[in-house]
Amino acid sequence: MVTALAGGLLSVFSGPAQAAVSDCSSRKNTTANWATANCQGGFGTYRAAAQCDSPNYPYSITIYGSTVTKRSGVPGGNSTVFGDSYNCHIVRAWTDAR
Repeated sequence: MVTALAGGLLSVFSGPAQAAVSDCSSRKNTTANWATANCQGGFGTYRAAAQCDSPNYPYSITIYGSTVTKRSGVPGGNSTVFGDSYNCHIVRAWTDAR
């Protein structure tokens, strides 16, 4: 009884699980104005992230691709984001593990 109660309390007070994806890569194509991310190892969720600069105004925003869920032992899919959708130019890309 005490063990079950302690286990229940642990799950109530534990924080969210951290992504354990690995072997991730990201790429950007400044001509076509897109960024992509992919993870081949581990498990969890991730998405492409990119710094996108405005062509007309002095601002820079971070934009994100769709979230991809990767299972253990299965290659992950691509997450892609397009700068044209945000009226900005992609200048840097990285993988955002969730």
